[in-house]
Amino acid sequence: MIIQNFIGLLLSLSILIWSCDYAINNSIAISKLFKIREIFVGIFIISIGTSLPEFAVTFPALKFNAQGIVAGNLVGSNIANILLVGGIMLFPIRYLNIENENKSTFRFFLLFSILFFLLIFFDIKVDFKIGIFLIILIILFFYVELKKPVKAETYKTKIESNYLLIVKIAIAFIALFFSSHYFIKYALKMTDFFGVAETTIGITVVAFGTALPEVIATIISILKKQYNLAIGNILGSNIANIFGITLIAIWINGDINYYNLLTDIDKWLFLITSILFFIIIYLRLAGKLISIGLVLSYLAYFIYLYF
Repeated sequence: MIIQNFIGLLLSLSILIWSCDYAINNSIAISKLFKIREIFVGIFIISIGTSLPEFAVTFPALKFNAQGIVAGNLVGSNIANILLVGGIMLFPIRYLNIENENKSTFRFFLLFSILFFLLIFFDIKVDFKIGIFLIILIILFFYVELKKPVKAETYKTKIESNYLLIVKIAIAFIALFFSSHYFIKYALKMTDFFGVAETTIGITVVAFGTALPEVIATIISILKKQYNLAIGNILGSNIANIFGITLIAIWINGDINYYNLLTDIDKWLFLITSILFFIIIYLRLAGKLISIGLVLSYLAYFIYLYF
């Protein structure tokens, strides 16, 4: 039985990764139509694609009343994005060449992270009123980013028909939704078999699995020397997780209270890693030493959760 569940988990995860990658590729093509800045593409296009597994996993998790996996997936994915994906991104880079206009983007990221920390640290029921506030914040963020100067020469390649691209993305979304349903189903079965808490499974197995698209997108961006795209992907994925998963939970359940779903260590690590990543990119730090430190920190956290 455990072997069947494990095979099912790997198969559904593979489909998740493929469909997400397919959605990302076509999202990039759509972004070329509008000649959008690198970091903007990373935050509002690529990150949405790489965050689709987190979103897709949230629906069936709420259906199965597994709110621990929802909370663990959100926090665990954000920690993995910074320590694992961020660590991979910084390894081949000696210095981050970041334009000053992008620093306001980083401050928004820090603001959102601190705000979410307050929502999970205190016993707060996140309901429709808070949901409306979150929507206003994300609209404001989008507006500020959209007003920044755009380099017209960023993209010059030919692209496919708009309608064909939309159809391809729709196909990817459908594959994501159904594969995520089976992924969470097998993850829950493994939770029962090993006697591990739902939140722990969410923070490790689910979060690590759904973070793989971010890893793939980051590696591709680094190989193409699109460093701002990689940074935007990490920032945008974390922001998308905070707003997207929370709003989905409010929409389906009416509210969600993260307070009892996460341990204090999970909450504080979420805040510490967010602040750490903000400092790294704001001060333009990079290099193998920082990279290895981030990846080892993630491995240590992963081991701690199980041992």
